[in-house]
Amino acid sequence: MWIKNLTVFLGAEPFPWSAAELEERLDEHRCPPCGRQSLSSEGFVPPLKGEDRMVVVADGFLYCVHQEIARLLPGPVIKEELDEKVEQIREQEGRPVGRRERAELKDQITFELLPRAFTRSRRTGVLIDLERRRILVDSASDSRAEQIVAALRKAVDSLPVTRPAAASATTAAFGEWLRDPASLPEGFTIGDRCEFKDGDGASVRITALDLGREEILAHLEQLAAVKVNLCWNDEMEFDLQQDLAVKRLKPLDLIQENIDNINAEDALEELMARLSLQGATLRAALDSLYDYFEVKAESIGAA
Repeated sequence: MWIKNLTVFLGAEPFPWSAAELEERLDEHRCPPCGRQSLSSEGFVPPLKGEDRMVVVADGFLYCVHQEIARLLPGPVIKEELDEKVEQIREQEGRPVGRRERAELKDQITFELLPRAFTRSRRTGVLIDLERRRILVDSASDSRAEQIVAALRKAVDSLPVTRPAAASATTAAFGEWLRDPASLPEGFTIGDRCEFKDGDGASVRITALDLGREEILAHLEQLAAVKVNLCWNDEMEFDLQQDLAVKRLKPLDLIQENIDNINAEDALEELMARLSLQGATLRAALDSLYDYFEVKAESIGAA
């Protein structure tokens, strides 16, 4: 287990449930099989296959897994069947097929094809930091992360959380970091990737280069830095976006050595060790970033 992307949600108040209570709630919201006539199903599943435990606990972190099962019914397949049916009606009945009838035919074809469609499962890890009141969803997609938090909210009845918002402009800070790496938050160094954009959406991406080179810094005269690659304490690297989303998390030598040295007796013990190791590293890195940008969870109504 290694979280590769990070969409963070913050709670203004402590989460009002224990690990045992969350276990019970998620057990009641397990992912059901995708029915023959269903396009999809979703819910929670045990983090470890062959285990019945819904929540793994490690040093103040709770880990659970959301699963979505979707039937794969490509649009071109439906269109091909629909076109054949429409052509058949035209030839046999000598009349055109209107928009409404075409829509009804499409629904009928979908209904008939669904039971034969393959299914695909997508599992997404959720790391809950009880101490910092953070929910860390391992997803690069905002909509996917929101979907998973909505499912978690449904399971626990109420989950008032917000996305982190910086008190100051992140793009201005990124530009300052590129010009003067000494201005970075404590524990961070600049990596070798960044992205610039202008007001019209045109972008320039820099990869595997020294970001301090004059020709790269010259972009800051016309463009805004919207993404920078950062290294944290020689333990991990990631791309930080202007909305504070974290992408492409990768362990560096120091933490990779610790991962490789995990000596666990079983899969559960190994998962707990990995959760504790990465969880503590993510907590410290986010603490430093959020202190720098003065990120605070907003007080919002229960939802």
